[in-house]
Amino acid sequence: MKLRTLALIVLVVGSVPAATALTPSATDSTALTDSTVSAAQDANETTETASDAGSDGSSASDSDDSDEQSTDYTKLYVESDYDYPELKPGESTTFNVTVANREDAEVELDPHVYVPPVGENLLEKSWVSIEGDSTVAAGGETTFTVTVSVPKDAQMGHYSGQIAFTNETVTYPGRPARPVHAAGISVEVWKKPTVEIVSNTYLRGQVEAGDTATKQIVIENNGDETVPLSPQYKTERDRYHGSSSSKIDPSWVDIDAPSSIGAGETATVTVTFSPPEDAESNRYRGELDLGLKDPHRDDDNNYWQRVSMNFDVWNQPDEPFETSFDVSEDAQNITLTLSPRSGYGTSSDSEPASFDVTFVKPDGTAVDAERVRVSDSGYVDLSESNDPNAQQQGEYSFRSGGQQFVYRIDDPEAGSWDLRVMPENVIGFSYEITRNETAE
Repeated sequence: MKLRTLALIVLVVGSVPAATALTPSATDSTALTDSTVSAAQDANETTETASDAGSDGSSASDSDDSDEQSTDYTKLYVESDYDYPELKPGESTTFNVTVANREDAEVELDPHVYVPPVGENLLEKSWVSIEGDSTVAAGGETTFTVTVSVPKDAQMGHYSGQIAFTNETVTYPGRPARPVHAAGISVEVWKKPTVEIVSNTYLRGQVEAGDTATKQIVIENNGDETVPLSPQYKTERDRYHGSSSSKIDPSWVDIDAPSSIGAGETATVTVTFSPPEDAESNRYRGELDLGLKDPHRDDDNNYWQRVSMNFDVWNQPDEPFETSFDVSEDAQNITLTLSPRSGYGTSSDSEPASFDVTFVKPDGTAVDAERVRVSDSGYVDLSESNDPNAQQQGEYSFRSGGQQFVYRIDDPEAGSWDLRVMPENVIGFSYEITRNETAE
């Protein structure tokens, strides 16, 4: 008999709007949803209406199945303004829950904390106090004030439960009974982290094969106890899609760090990236796990102490880049602008970029171009920036916008010219050839 009643409840879920503020626990798979509880309440009205008169005009008493298809839930509707806060041990939050009565008579309420019989980090009943009237008038509503107070000795974690206002429950196959008239409670208990990575957690650079790049990671321990530090290169997480990048070979990485950080102290992790001379030109990626243990962080969430590694490896070319262009008889001069690729991995300790530029006249004569201008640009931001290439200078976040090298040939001959560019300490560059002509 019970199975038939439950089936009716499930069928009306999709068509009945939620009227009960009930949020299931993140750790309790048996908790009811808003729409399910509303359906449980409204199913009674639906089945009562259907049982009052059959399709042939008979009364409910004429049907043998009328009692089997009806669950006589009290018509109460619960609405909560709870905002599911994050609280530190010793903190509290207060919210209101309104219970509306759609019965024709006064209803006695029994407000109490309900905690599921199974689950992890279940809410302690002693954390919750409920204030309000124990009755609600026919057709009226009453508001309860609920306070959730987290003890000072509470452990970090996610805690959940419910505030039930009657002892009426609903049961589904294979699940324990749950309150019909209830509001959900869920609170995340946290503590301010004591271990902080104060430097960038992105290691970027561009390195010539056979050379090295050294980066540092600075970590502060503001807590009262020593924390372990055991950075390791994690090959099992180096999964990247596409062919534009490759995994860093662990033998290319050397890590120097202390084994722990004392209370109130700062530690530096030095990472040296050394691709061999036969390394192919490519972008190489990887990740460091710093092996930190913050007593105020959940050990299951260690993303905060992972460091991304991203290096461009390049090889110095043996031959210059060449291109051709035409010059008209009206050209007064030729201007070449070279812009080394910048931004990704550029750092102050990189060797300065330079170019060996040669123009070749239409008659085959080589001309060394005069460099007439070098410019540097950058970007400065006063907002909080997550740019991995940015550096901090007090309140300023800044990064390089790159350089430009400008070369000029005056009074060029008309005809087809060639350009040869040999880059030095440059992993890539753009060029622009401008012919400034006289106006007719």
